[in-house]
Amino acid sequence: METPENSPSQDTPNNPLAAVQQAIAQADAIAQKDRNAYAEAVKGFDHALELLAAPEIESSDATRHLSGWAEMGKANAYSNSDTQEGIEKAIAGYQVALKHFESIDEQADSHKADIAAVWGNIGHTQSRVPTKETLEQATNCFRQSAAILQELPWKETPRYRHQLAATYLNLGNVYARQSNPQKPEQRTVDAYQKALETVGDLPLEEAPIGALVASIRASLGRALMWSADAENLKLAIASFDETIKVLAGIKDKSDPRLVIEMGSAHANRANLFSRAQPTNETVQETIKSSEFALKIAEPNEKTHLVAAEISLSARRSYCHAFGMLIGNQKPEAQAEIHDKASDLLEDGLKLVKYWEEKGAQGLRQAAQHLFHLGCAFYCTQQPHFLPEFIQENIDADKPDPVMRQSAEKTVAEAIERIQNSDAKDSEVAGALQSTLNILKAQAS
Repeated sequence: METPENSPSQDTPNNPLAAVQQAIAQADAIAQKDRNAYAEAVKGFDHALELLAAPEIESSDATRHLSGWAEMGKANAYSNSDTQEGIEKAIAGYQVALKHFESIDEQADSHKADIAAVWGNIGHTQSRVPTKETLEQATNCFRQSAAILQELPWKETPRYRHQLAATYLNLGNVYARQSNPQKPEQRTVDAYQKALETVGDLPLEEAPIGALVASIRASLGRALMWSADAENLKLAIASFDETIKVLAGIKDKSDPRLVIEMGSAHANRANLFSRAQPTNETVQETIKSSEFALKIAEPNEKTHLVAAEISLSARRSYCHAFGMLIGNQKPEAQAEIHDKASDLLEDGLKLVKYWEEKGAQGLRQAAQHLFHLGCAFYCTQQPHFLPEFIQENIDADKPDPVMRQSAEKTVAEAIERIQNSDAKDSEVAGALQSTLNILKAQAS
């Protein structure tokens, strides 16, 4: 989220606006440090607004700017709540902030940049509600923000340049969400390219610039990674490679978001290679990036949802690569690969269960992928454990229909494999048949 430029210093003796500015700065620090502390931050901004409403405070451009600053900060805090009510309050707050900034009589460039920032924040907040209407509204907000910034001396002013590039990035993200993933629109790519052109020769080793460019590169990669066009897939891999390179070159890596971006880039890179034509190179690249992503994500996978998403993606890609490897290995190596894959899959499914019990949304597809891979591994390597794996991961009372269907198909295949083998194991076949009967009954 964008924040306004610092208000001109009010730190003069007996200046009542000094206390206002201090209250705003303290509330903003709370919101920046911990997004979950949004309620405390809102109280801080409300306190600043109460100070501004005192009878002894005369209306002026300075008070209007501080009012806009407080309302915008308060809206940012509400947006951090990640609730529908918070989003609605945030958008309403941004509208109030706009009125304050637009009412400033002597409009400096910095005030215009603040107005552009509010438009950008409205767009960012609206884009979190993925409906056709809200995404179109978000698009218009980002366009409005860009139009304002383009009228400023952005080439000569690093802050405006950074802000404009971030606006093009957000515009590209909204375009990407409005298009078919298999057929990404040219306007999406153009927006990301415009963002990179706007950054230009700003120093990438500086954290704010490097982080922005890494985000642009990563967003371009994500927009192209599901394309049906082979050239787009190559460009996606190149984008993730560039993301990793830029992040590695940043001098100050203290911002934890940089680590998450690095893990995400490796997880997405692994995903792309795992879906490529299987060769020794693609398998090894998948494993390498999966390992790196897991190393980054695992320590935080139960405290940060984004880290959990990275971990689940890396586990899927890792196990897919193992599936490509296992058939060409000696029995001892196959057993080792299977044990490693089993741990990755089962821990991943437990991770999904952990987050879903906390109310997290959007992880079901990851669970379905991991479950399907687990069924495939147990079917071919240890069919005697397949019934137990299915029982542990399918809710008997309310089975996931995709997982149930995958299990039914895999169990039937496992039974057929046993029946066609030289060493028929009637005990295992019987357990599998019982499992198949239960799965079929769940379908009715």
